[in-house]
Amino acid sequence: MENVVVTGTRTAVTTHRLPMSVTVVSQTELQNRLDQSVLPILVERVPSLMITSRSVMGYGASTGAAGAMTLRGIGGGAQMLMLIDGHPQFMGIFSHPLNDTYQTLMAERVEVVRGPVSVLYGANAMGGVINILTRKEPADGVDTRFRAMYGSYNTLSTEATNTMRTGKVSSVLSLGYNRSDGHRDNMDFEQYSGYAKVGYDFSRHWKSFADLNLSQTYSSNPGSVTAPMQDNDMDILRGVASLSLANEYERTSGALQFFYNFGDHYIDDGYGSGGNPRQDRFNSTDWMLGLSLFQNYRV
Repeated sequence: MENVVVTGTRTAVTTHRLPMSVTVVSQTELQNRLDQSVLPILVERVPSLMITSRSVMGYGASTGAAGAMTLRGIGGGAQMLMLIDGHPQFMGIFSHPLNDTYQTLMAERVEVVRGPVSVLYGANAMGGVINILTRKEPADGVDTRFRAMYGSYNTLSTEATNTMRTGKVSSVLSLGYNRSDGHRDNMDFEQYSGYAKVGYDFSRHWKSFADLNLSQTYSSNPGSVTAPMQDNDMDILRGVASLSLANEYERTSGALQFFYNFGDHYIDDGYGSGGNPRQDRFNSTDWMLGLSLFQNYRV
């Protein structure tokens, strides 16, 4: 069967009927990559997508952070839009998303629209759109999986996932822990993450789900080799919660969706060689509420 894409338009269509260029990365491809983040495989699979890297693991934030995105030469700041199940993620600190929160443990597939789609998604989508579709269990039964990897620079990546479906009720629970000392001193990274989703099918045409994604990240930035930094540390909590009621018939489909993005950010910009420790520390608490309602009819 052909891939079904929902990012390019609000209705589910096959890729050859879309008016723009779209790349779909499946759950199998994400799992085979054996990476805790969805972004490295997107760089490999999506033409003209560039994402800067920071270290062995993690992207960080603020001074010295990586994860800047460009698609077809357009990006940076708020010109690349990140979505989770169609919900915007541009609320992030400094008006951009935090890339460390986009984990494979929550993703069923990722759809990338290449090129401007601001007519559908606003000015934040001038470069393109990356939409992460969250996991669900399609068949009855229980499936539990665990993965652990260890490598250079004391790098550890672990993930445990349980999926279940019984009749009309389904659930997904994923927990992950990742850490690395990095390839330089004072470049450590540590992350705790979790994803939970519960769904209920009222009928073949009406379905609902509620989910919660949490990520707690600790990271340090050593500065450049010629200008090293001290105490440039970050402690960031990000979360996404959503509630959705969707319908799909032969010629019409739609959804009522509520979502809530929130985050706490504690960032110390540190000091250079010969400097003194700073007393100030950046502290930001962000949140965003959203509600969307749409119903489409296919001729």
